[in-house]
Amino acid sequence: MVSRQKGKDMSKRLALMLGVVVAVVLGGAVALAQTGSATDTEAHLRGTGFLHASGSGSVSIEMGGILRSALEGDVTIVDLAGDARVHIASAGTGPAGAEELRGDATYQLDGFQGVVRVAGSDFTVEVDGFAAFKARGTGTAYLTGEGVWKTRNNWGFWTGEGSRLSLTA
Repeated sequence: MVSRQKGKDMSKRLALMLGVVVAVVLGGAVALAQTGSATDTEAHLRGTGFLHASGSGSVSIEMGGILRSALEGDVTIVDLAGDARVHIASAGTGPAGAEELRGDATYQLDGFQGVVRVAGSDFTVEVDGFAAFKARGTGTAYLTGEGVWKTRNNWGFWTGEGSRLSLTA
């Protein structure tokens, strides 16, 4: 189990880091075909499966591929295949405070502020709080709260009613 505590300068550094991530989120990704109702947005990404999203609430991502994220809140990472590489860097700690983790495990980050990168064939990441992320691969993202998602050809809002986005090859 991995735990982190907030520092005084962490909020300032996280705000700067998240500003950069949000700018990247608005940058672009891949094609999108959207289906679903007004209460449950469902989108299927075809091709290499890129998704950029940013917002506050509850995020649950089940996928294989690479996920890069800036997060603030409670985070759970589960390596389901035993092959994930997890890089965790808390805001304000710099490279010396980063951790590189491998293997079949569950990581719990309570009150976390920082950056998480996960690469593997089958993993889940759950966040309660703020998340700005880029995902590439195959899988599903469930987003509930307030935020925006974007691909190369389309974008949308995720709301309290929930959005389900599927990345497919």
